[in-house]
Amino acid sequence: MKKLIFVNFNTDVLKFFLTSLFVMGSIVWTIQAVKFFDFVTNDGHGIKVYFLYIILNFPKILHRILPFIFFISIFYTIIKYEQKNELSIFWLNGINKINFTNKLISISILFMIAQILIGNFVSPPSQLKARNILKNSNIDFFGKLIKEKKFINTAKGLTIFINEKGNDGLFKKIFLEEKRVNTSKIIIAEDGLLIINNNQKIFKLRNGKVINNENDKINIFEFDIINFDLSKIITNTITVPKIQEIHTTALLNCIFDLPSKENDFECKKEVNNEIKQ
Repeated sequence: MKKLIFVNFNTDVLKFFLTSLFVMGSIVWTIQAVKFFDFVTNDGHGIKVYFLYIILNFPKILHRILPFIFFISIFYTIIKYEQKNELSIFWLNGINKINFTNKLISISILFMIAQILIGNFVSPPSQLKARNILKNSNIDFFGKLIKEKKFINTAKGLTIFINEKGNDGLFKKIFLEEKRVNTSKIIIAEDGLLIINNNQKIFKLRNGKVINNENDKINIFEFDIINFDLSKIITNTITVPKIQEIHTTALLNCIFDLPSKENDFECKKEVNNEIKQ
């Protein structure tokens, strides 16, 4: 009888826990999804990249809210049993408060183990995969980010200014600056057309001049038509994995100076304190 009573209690806790975890997780996930929409509106990534990224961040949300939801579930179930006088069934069947408390501790340990497993073996690989999706993705919405009379620096090392954008997709009075290590390039053109498809991603510019500055040596030339390659531009989105996105075994290997198989993670002594935390 005692076993049946605890099975019923555990079932009630689990039902409320799973329901609350799904509801609360969905709310937090929706808020995060709105926050991450900047990847599309500001950074130029496609809708597919956006959805994959936010879906892969869901395990992180579950890992963080799990203890809070578990506490609420235990608290709610005990209060419900108290209001319905169902706790008296425990005492009438010889279950004292020490036994009841021990069972709660046992359940808590199981949920703690579940959280540790999610936090060590599910959430980090999921977040790392999401980060790699951003790293390997193209700026698919680049054309839609270009607005009139506004400097656009979505791509790393690249600034674009368009004075006028026609209904036919033709840009007029274009200023483009590309910066690299020890070099910079400025392109000024009368007009241009953005061509982005599966085969090519170029900015076709007409009637302008190019100013190259390489190691403090400047050369200038004019052009009738020039194609500026957009396929190699890099987004400003942070693509370097964070510590909490690295697999636990890689972090332990870093602390004990063992070889790691994580290619995206560089073990440095400066981050050892952060890793231990």
